[in-house]
Amino acid sequence: MNNKKIYRYTNVELFDLIKNGNNKIDTKNAELELKSRNLTQKQLSEVEIEYFKYKKNQNDRKTAPLTPSEWIPLFFLPFFIPTQKWRNYDHFSKSEFERYEKYGFDEKAREARKIRLYGILFWILIIINAVFIYNYLTR
Repeated sequence: MNNKKIYRYTNVELFDLIKNGNNKIDTKNAELELKSRNLTQKQLSEVEIEYFKYKKNQNDRKTAPLTPSEWIPLFFLPFFIPTQKWRNYDHFSKSEFERYEKYGFDEKAREARKIRLYGILFWILIIINAVFIYNYLTR
């Protein structure tokens, strides 16, 4: 998962780690932590239900298309987003693509690449039209 301590995990995160953990030590630690919380059988069944909702929402987010608040900056600002020379890791478009790939949002990553390309084409057409209008007006 992430770099937080095992005792800070929610019950659902512990359940997820137990079900899907690759590292046996982490899985064992998650089991011990869940047992140490002294949950009743009813609470454990509620955690399991919440876990299934969590997994469903996680899968839905992976296949969800980009929202307007996500694609508008990628379209209108595909390469005009300011970045400082000393902070080359803090580029908006690049960080969004990395986030999509890190969390497995394949659909969003594919759409973001396509929208960014459309944004670049949009600005090229704007510049070409501006040149034509300028040439037409200065004749």
